[in-house]
Amino acid sequence: MQWKTSRYTHVYTEGDRRIAFNSVSLDAYQITARDAELLDRYRDPAPVQDAPVGELKQLMEGQLIVPVDADTPGRAVARLNALRTAQYRKGGGRYRSIRLALTERCNMACSYCFQQQMYPDLQPRMSEEVLEQTLDWFTGQAAGTSVSVQYFGGEPLLEWDRLQQGDAYLRQARAEGRISGSQQIMTTNGTLMTQSRAEWLASHGFELAFSFDGPPDINDRLRTYKNGRGTYENAARGLRRWGEAGGTSSILMTASSTNLHQLPGIVRWFVEESDLNPEVIGLNSPQPTSEGWETGGAELAAVVFDIWNYLDAKGVSFHGPGTFIPGVIGSGVPNPDNCVTGEVDDPDGEAWPIYVSADGRRSMCLVHHQDKRVEIATGTDAQRAGLQWHKSQDGAADCDSCPASQLCGGPCTVERILWGGRLNEDRCGFMREMTRLVLTHS
Repeated sequence: MQWKTSRYTHVYTEGDRRIAFNSVSLDAYQITARDAELLDRYRDPAPVQDAPVGELKQLMEGQLIVPVDADTPGRAVARLNALRTAQYRKGGGRYRSIRLALTERCNMACSYCFQQQMYPDLQPRMSEEVLEQTLDWFTGQAAGTSVSVQYFGGEPLLEWDRLQQGDAYLRQARAEGRISGSQQIMTTNGTLMTQSRAEWLASHGFELAFSFDGPPDINDRLRTYKNGRGTYENAARGLRRWGEAGGTSSILMTASSTNLHQLPGIVRWFVEESDLNPEVIGLNSPQPTSEGWETGGAELAAVVFDIWNYLDAKGVSFHGPGTFIPGVIGSGVPNPDNCVTGEVDDPDGEAWPIYVSADGRRSMCLVHHQDKRVEIATGTDAQRAGLQWHKSQDGAADCDSCPASQLCGGPCTVERILWGGRLNEDRCGFMREMTRLVLTHS
């Protein structure tokens, strides 16, 4: 019988360490130099007697070396599609995470802000009625579950009354048993944070992330008021007030082509030199465009992994693109439906996120929400729309031989729209490199 190294066997070498990864089963093995030699030899089919059976036993048991007739293409994509199809046929699914754009207004004028670029003239504010109607729908369809509400903008602190309204609504919904619990999150630039606001938000259980780009000289060049004045000191004062009120010091950063390779040093500055004492640092996922990712793919992976390892050693929590990969590998269960950040933490694939704009429009994508093609049209069954968006897309044939085929969930729906069905090489490069880094350093 002819045997060969499986098309789904990927070998990585890092120093003296060698890892063989089965990208279908998600099993990883630390192998010897001799194992690596055998795997290389059997890239071309050969009878098993060409090498002693004992040396091949473990490689065969891990399906790293398989009979030639068993090494058929399409198994990786088929496994992913089968899981997605089963979830689609099962139906169900609810929106358990909502991003509410309370306003598209902001008191700042950051040059790279995609929100301001999308709404240069019209900057709507969410009315009391729209917020009430949105939360009625959201909690109604998520009845009996615990939900997550993220207040977004623009700058959400400009809509203090709406924040308090949302909190009061959720408290009443919990008290009446309509939902079992709720998490409230807000991303803010921090410049409008007063001590009384900080104390109110902390006492009501809010989780806050404060947007920064770096030390004062970098931050004040990129994050300015509309008159051009820098914002670092006011933002830092807002974060300090939040910490004094008992809140967790959490910093959120954005990667771009101009700051990508500076980010590890900037993170080190925040941890070791600033007085902000961050307990959590996050990195936004890249904004999808018709050209790809501004940061590139493999380059971003290297930076993310550097930051991740540094913060882990310092005891600072980190969340960013691709950090969900170890969890998927550890579970052995493919990820059929996820964005690059692993936004939806739901092993049954039945909890979805949704974005609601300040004027009440509902969009499937949390980031690329301004595109009419991602909106849930008025009068459309939102559950059916969610199933179509998350479950009806088959994996791309080109994904089959990729080591990350079972990790990234395949091309996301919005990227298929933007690229006309083609794969985004930046996203693919990011996932391949993050997979390699995770496997060789875990």
